[in-house]
Amino acid sequence: MNWDDLRLFLVLARNGRVGLAAKGAGVDPTTLIRRVKKLEDALSCTLFELTKKGYVLTSQGTRLVKYIEKAEHHLLQAQQELSGDREHLSGTIRVSVSEGFGTWFLAPLLADFKQRYPAIGIELVATSGFLNLNKREADMAILLEKPTNGQLYTQRLTDYELYLYCHQTLLDTYGTPHDTSELGAFNLVSYVPDLLYAPQLKFIEESALSNLQALRSTSINAQYQMLLHGAGVGILPAFIGRNAPALKRILADEIRIQRTFWLVTHRETREQARFKTFVHWLSEQVQGHKGRFVVSE
Repeated sequence: MNWDDLRLFLVLARNGRVGLAAKGAGVDPTTLIRRVKKLEDALSCTLFELTKKGYVLTSQGTRLVKYIEKAEHHLLQAQQELSGDREHLSGTIRVSVSEGFGTWFLAPLLADFKQRYPAIGIELVATSGFLNLNKREADMAILLEKPTNGQLYTQRLTDYELYLYCHQTLLDTYGTPHDTSELGAFNLVSYVPDLLYAPQLKFIEESALSNLQALRSTSINAQYQMLLHGAGVGILPAFIGRNAPALKRILADEIRIQRTFWLVTHRETREQARFKTFVHWLSEQVQGHKGRFVVSE
């Protein structure tokens, strides 16, 4: 094995699509696949399975990712220390995120980051809306839409899925619907249409639920609480809905929505030590919890 083969394997593991992975790694797709196959031969195991969604890690591949990411982390630390950057791993990073991602995914993990990098402070701005990076309101943001203007650097953080959820008690009372025509007895829990802060939150138009009586909120956390207390049916990201066993996914074949989180930083500051460190840590956390964002069938 050599490190370059491991690096290319890791790029494909993080992207899943050969074209995107090859472009990001600076090689052609044929070379990428050949090098991954070479690594598989060296390890005498299969690292990927080719599916309709792209290259999916096998159990051996998933284990290898964990080992490589540990090595990558230590190499990054060594690079920072040897180059004198270690002394610059301090200061504050203001991160603007959606309320759901910030509350349910990122906030619980920040204790780990602080333990690793005690001199870096994090200001997590998790609201129904985003701060403006072009106006320097934040150092970085995790957005629902890829920005098209400004001196910004954007990378795909992860795709995520959303489903229709309902409390078990309502299903016990009205029965489990088998298609959207059987939802008439349920209220809809959703966003306030004219107060949406991103077009990616227009779920109702995609899901044929617009005729239901509605309870609305600008807050995804408020919607979660309504659903948790039996207020109706509503669309939640899988990484939120999975937290309450009593909330059941329904009509998953009809209502399955995919969105993307984009990590956005300023071009001129993204190479600074504390920002590179946070981005590397965050990417590592997202990859390690991939199953929370995309539901395995």
